[in-house]
Amino acid sequence: MAPKKKPAAAGGDDGDPFGDFMKVYTKKQKEFETGKLQDALDIFQKIDEGEEVLAWNFTREFEPMAFRVLFQSLRQASYNLIEAVRVWKCNGGDESVRSVCYYLTSPDPPPAVKDLHFTDNGITELGCEFLGKVLGPDGNKQVTILRLDYNLFGSPGVEKLSMGLSQNASLRVLSLCYCGIGEDGGQYLAHILIFTKSALEKLDLRGNFFGNKGIIDVFNGARRAKMLAEMDVFDNKFSDDQEVLTALSDLFRDNKCLKKYNLGGNAISDKGASHLVTEMARCGYTHLQEVKVTERCSSTTFEALEIQLGASKGKKKGKKK
Repeated sequence: MAPKKKPAAAGGDDGDPFGDFMKVYTKKQKEFETGKLQDALDIFQKIDEGEEVLAWNFTREFEPMAFRVLFQSLRQASYNLIEAVRVWKCNGGDESVRSVCYYLTSPDPPPAVKDLHFTDNGITELGCEFLGKVLGPDGNKQVTILRLDYNLFGSPGVEKLSMGLSQNASLRVLSLCYCGIGEDGGQYLAHILIFTKSALEKLDLRGNFFGNKGIIDVFNGARRAKMLAEMDVFDNKFSDDQEVLTALSDLFRDNKCLKKYNLGGNAISDKGASHLVTEMARCGYTHLQEVKVTERCSSTTFEALEIQLGASKGKKKGKKK
């Protein structure tokens, strides 16, 4: 049986883009005397066997220089058939971000990368600065998913990210879970959310330290987020202080696109949750589909919340009739 044909170049021309890349990569490896990347070797083998590998995943620790040479070669060879780059717990740090960002700024045709992960990878505010510049108004417009979970860059990192993301019109999913973001980080998230052309649909901020002040900033920013449909702020150390409840009630009222909330893991008492349910019922919020609160609430409050969400769905069906 003849071997499967390798993927054609994105422009539709016949050729061997992977073969062209390997020539550049082999030459650079010799030039810089870098070692092998086992994850890259696994990817190469799959492509050689005729498999179309659109997601390049890295899960083993690597030498920063070897990783840099790989992405420099991808850029030099104009290899633009990668749709996802995921670096998971590789201890690559900021240098791994720099390498991928260099690839993402390739001239036309741009890389096809839509899904970008740097999870538990030792990224600091410097890596966030690289990403902020690349995903800013004059940078890459292909990336729609950015996950930076378990990197402790804190509020300074979010500030650097916001310099670009506050003018980004293509990102749809942003995940910053367990990143050590403090209360002063809320204002920078608000800057991202209030951008008039923002395409952000899902925001995941669980496991940070926004507290009351920071979460109020986030809620106030989300009031103006035109596309935001889901928000997860689980375990962010905020309470049911009156200012927090007011900010959340205002968010319910002003953003009808935002349908799913995860408020669990925070110090919201049964009284506070009951207040929210009462507000939902009083104002007739039919857009809410899911509102998760802390498990500390009473069964009565949970039942009232379920009834209210169920009633909202019922009202939508009633309009159809």
